Amino acid sequence: MKKFGSVTLLCVAAATFIISAFAQASMSPWAFFVEVTSGSGAPGTYNLVVPLEVMDRSREDLADLRLYDTNGREIPYALRIRKEVDEKRQMRTRLFNQASVGTASEVSVDLGESPGEHNEVEIETEGRNFRRRVDLEGSDSGKEWKTLSTGDVIFNFESQNRAVESNRVSYPTSRYRYLRVRVFADELTSKQAPVITGANVTMVLREKGELTNWTAVVQSYQLLRNQGAPASAWPIDLGARVPVDRLALAIDDASFSRPFQIEVVDDPQNIRLVASGELTRRAGEERRPLVVTFEKEENARKLRLLINDYNNQTLTISSISASAPGRQLVFDLKEGATQPLHLFFGNPKATAPHYDFEKELPAKLSPLRSEIAAVANNPDYRPEPLPLTERIPWLIYVVLAASSIALAIILISLARTAVRAGSQQTETSGQS
Repeated sequence: MKKFGSVTLLCVAAATFIISAFAQASMSPWAFFVEVTSGSGAPGTYNLVVPLEVMDRSREDLADLRLYDTNGREIPYALRIRKEVDEKRQMRTRLFNQASVGTASEVSVDLGESPGEHNEVEIETEGRNFRRRVDLEGSDSGKEWKTLSTGDVIFNFESQNRAVESNRVSYPTSRYRYLRVRVFADELTSKQAPVITGANVTMVLREKGELTNWTAVVQSYQLLRNQGAPASAWPIDLGARVPVDRLALAIDDASFSRPFQIEVVDDPQNIRLVASGELTRRAGEERRPLVVTFEKEENARKLRLLINDYNNQTLTISSISASAPGRQLVFDLKEGATQPLHLFFGNPKATAPHYDFEKELPAKLSPLRSEIAAVANNPDYRPEPLPLTERIPWLIYVVLAASSIALAIILISLARTAVRAGSQQTETSGQS
């Protein structure tokens, strides 16, 4: 029995070693990695904000990110761009089973098969100047109902040609196919059940977003002319080639009003305008940084701020901060996942992983934070071999020389053949 146990342990150890070795070999095209530590390592949903150093050395779409535990097991993840979101998606609905029970009216709503997530219903009722209580239930079958919301209020009041109303009820994000809406009569003004004329179900998603902020390196300004007027230009180095969609300019001057433009100058032959407008501060206003938002997010390292001064003194810019919506990696730790995790990156030819986990992730969640270490070189990295002409640069000259010699031999052979044919033809003509 002891011998059998020893053999089992050896087999497990060998399997673990083989898996780890295979994982290391499979990650050899990835040049870099960082260690990720997720709290105590207890099972749950975690996240990490991808730092600038990782984004600088990854693909622009971050499709080369791969997450592994120390046993070489790949951990699926979802990549979320933490932009500010205010979206509303209308669901297709069908009303049925409309009825009155005492002083309340109710109606059932069918959202169809696989309706997706929803979290708000807009209830339309007849009448004015009311305050009515609403109960809301959900069901997958239309038979067994579960409470989604109770005690919420819809109201409508009019006075002096002004109207105030609220007819929306929010509830926890659900996937129920059926909803049952029950509206009670206003307890102070009416005992008659209200008439429900409509119920519109929507998925409302509002998120504040999360910005990654860092201080850019601002070099000394240069004096030049822009559109025929005196101007100042500040070269801006973001420190890495990363996403950016806004700059915060800390300007010390008390008051000013100057036209400006911001350009991406990574390629001097292809300078792109990303923002323009007017920098303005009135006398007496608080000296807070002026935020310039780009028309769209850019992936760049070098920018240039150009300000038309005309006959005014050059503005004093003490600092410039850059920002972009944070890139958030969300993943689940299962039982047995060993830490620290390893996040690999730096493989420009990697294909996007397209994990099912990303599609199953709910729209709203509050994952636990993870800590990330400094970027390190992958010791198993094996760069893709260079083309033969780059590995042996003199080979092309050898091939050209050999080709030239072969061509010369062929030409000489053809010339000799032509001479012989000409001689034979001359002899034949002489004999004739």
